[in-house]
Amino acid sequence: MSRRIHRLSMTFATALISLVVASSALAQSGERGASFELFGARVQPVDTDADFHTESYGVRGGFRFTPVWALEGAISRLNEDGDVWFGDLSAKAYAIHSDRFGVYALAGPGLFKVSGEDEEVMVHLGIGAEINLGGRAYVRPEVRGRWLADELNADEGLVDYSVGFGWRF
Repeated sequence: MSRRIHRLSMTFATALISLVVASSALAQSGERGASFELFGARVQPVDTDADFHTESYGVRGGFRFTPVWALEGAISRLNEDGDVWFGDLSAKAYAIHSDRFGVYALAGPGLFKVSGEDEEVMVHLGIGAEINLGGRAYVRPEVRGRWLADELNADEGLVDYSVGFGWRF
């Protein structure tokens, strides 16, 4: 009995060491590192009956920790007369990643600021792709939904359709 427990513990220890070695090898992958991006977006309400849309532009910066996980921050401004700003912090999970492209989902909290008013907390959820243009440059189409955190209603949010150009460092 003690011999069987010893074998199981050795098997478990070997599996654990293999995972540590494999994760160290993944950390050395070329997909890991910082990125910076400029983007433009079309913003419209989730409610398709509303006849409102506008454009926005902004910057994103992020860090990809593994081939699957990344963290990103974004700041954008609506292109209209009033000062309307969005700030987002996103966790990204890559479902598909290859040498040519990656498909991901993202989610996180954010802030919505209108000039002269208090900030409001928002949440966002989105999907997108990073299409490689070479070793470091990429194009990134994305769809992101935004909702006020205190009034989470699927019909009362905004949708951003964005395209960005980015660079990995």
